Amino acid sequence: DEATLAPELSLGLALAPHKNVQGFMAIKLLGEFNRVPEAQDQHEIGLELTEAFLVFKGLWDGRIDLQIGRQKFKDARQWLYDEELDAVRLSYRLPQGAVELAASRGGLVHKDILRRDDTEQHNTYLAYATYAPHQALRLAAYVLGREDHAAAHENPVFVGLHADGVLPGSLRYWLEGAHVRGRDGAQRLLGFGIDLGGTYVLPLPFAPLLTLGYAFGSGDSDPADGVDRSFRQTGLQGNKGTWNGVASFQYYGELLDPELSNLALWTVGVGLKPSSKSSLDMVYHDYQQHRATASLREAGIRAVPDGRHTHLGREIDLVLGYNELRPVDFTLVLGYFTPGQALPAAYGSSVLLRCKLQVRF
Repeated sequence: DEATLAPELSLGLALAPHKNVQGFMAIKLLGEFNRVPEAQDQHEIGLELTEAFLVFKGLWDGRIDLQIGRQKFKDARQWLYDEELDAVRLSYRLPQGAVELAASRGGLVHKDILRRDDTEQHNTYLAYATYAPHQALRLAAYVLGREDHAAAHENPVFVGLHADGVLPGSLRYWLEGAHVRGRDGAQRLLGFGIDLGGTYVLPLPFAPLLTLGYAFGSGDSDPADGVDRSFRQTGLQGNKGTWNGVASFQYYGELLDPELSNLALWTVGVGLKPSSKSSLDMVYHDYQQHRATASLREAGIRAVPDGRHTHLGREIDLVLGYNELRPVDFTLVLGYFTPGQALPAAYGSSVLLRCKLQVRF
């Protein structure tokens, strides 16, 4: 029963003082106006410096790029990260791939220019290598570590693999796998997560597609043994992408939108693409806890599991993207979540309606 209006106005400035030097800065004016029944309306205004960096290209042997400043980190499926970080990033281009090294400091400069924000005090270190010999195979291997300066002292290290490609017959597949180690306070971390699936696009009018996916993040069966076997994502993830449409969406569910932790998730989707600038996707999710616990690490609902059952519920999403009227992009999302045995019936079902209208000047 809540309604939120969130307008944004972005301004980007690019410069190229030299053929090997480029700069970019982006500022965003944004507001959030919340209407809550039987409560005082709330609103916030912010002015964010989202990006500000310099790139020095073609250093040394012509294959090395150096990027310094607040910059975007984003992997193919946003499973690892989708975040702006104050960082130094070094990239070395190879004939069929690249190697990237980066170090960032969270909270070095406040993101909101108008007020001090609660930027996390995290250091992030990354080594990421890609190998893409052809369209059917793109491989990546990485190590990502986060160093928390807060009282919780959560210092996970992720070692993972990524693969995707397009096989003959228009079958697009993906594979994510990661192992997390390190410490979370007094607990030692030892978890793993996987996400795999594929999308088959039929050679028919309107390009109908069928998608099947499975994601799993391990849970912890004994919280008192000093080892936390629950998988968790990096905290920088977006979990957002597209299958073959024009509108990106939260592929773990627009409404529940969980972090892949102590969770087994099946996804089935169908879609149509009437034109190159319009698409319609219908997505079904089934959520199951790996270990029955009375908590969700991150989710879009406030419901608390009972700790005895594992079935969290089901969700169905409808995603419409329509970009035919340039320069306007329109996205409409409908989400409906029904709770399972693990969530008390008193919570009832949840409904989400989200509209996004983006105008490019």
